[in-house]
Amino acid sequence: MRKVNFERQLDGPDSYQYFNTISKICQSYYIGLIRAQLLILFLIAVISTLPVLCDSLEKIKLIIYLILMSLVLILMIIDFANNYMDGWQKSRFLAESILSNCWLLIFKCEIYNYNKYDDAISELHKRIKFLKKEINVNNFLSYTGVINQDNDSPTWIYENFNANLKAKKQFYIENRIQEQINWYNQKTKSNKDNSRNYFILGLISLSIGIILTALVLAKLIPNLSYLGLFTTLTASLFSWKQTKRFDELKTTYSVTADELCHFKNIIEIEQNESEIQKIVLDTENSISREHKLWFNKVV
Repeated sequence: MRKVNFERQLDGPDSYQYFNTISKICQSYYIGLIRAQLLILFLIAVISTLPVLCDSLEKIKLIIYLILMSLVLILMIIDFANNYMDGWQKSRFLAESILSNCWLLIFKCEIYNYNKYDDAISELHKRIKFLKKEINVNNFLSYTGVINQDNDSPTWIYENFNANLKAKKQFYIENRIQEQINWYNQKTKSNKDNSRNYFILGLISLSIGIILTALVLAKLIPNLSYLGLFTTLTASLFSWKQTKRFDELKTTYSVTADELCHFKNIIEIEQNESEIQKIVLDTENSISREHKLWFNKVV
């Protein structure tokens, strides 16, 4: 299935990189656990279709069932105990909030309305400390294997803080808006393709189950519980499709990409500094909207 790998051109503050890494690790664990559970459940369905020729094989079959179901139970307990979804979404929200504040600082928006760089960067550090206290991800800090160095003063902020408005606009368009447009467009296509592919696979799987069951009824092939097997496979495919949120995200990302294109067109022609600050605020809110929605779901 189609997968998008995308990395930002600019390195964010140390805190952004740190929580971004935690988010990716938690996401990997969460998705991995769900994938493993679905695969084991499908394997159970496959084994259930196998004929039993003697009592000893029946006993072996039941032992295998017991082992596989115990594995599913263990995976469910691990997922519940560690709450990887919580770490994934909270860390992502924290990382993206920190990065958004960096761009607000460059344009001296709201709390960053300072003429001196030292005052503005000090305000950013205060804001990052507040976010870290406000959003508790302490249970997941050990996942990275490194310590957050709090080096939250990237050179690109310093280099652009006192740049003229035209240069700031161009830098923002190239390294923030256009980058995000590319990312959302790629993710839109990826989710659209995956949604279609998993839907087709689900239909094929269920159709095969129906055909084989009909053949069993016609006594053309032996009865090996085909419908149960392919029904389980179909359910697994659609469960994975739902877990990955392909249908929801293809729409959300498409809308966000269109919004960012709109903001890009406006900021390119706008000359008034206060109006540009408003556009930057709207742009950052648009980018962070998805993370805020999911953050609100897990808290």
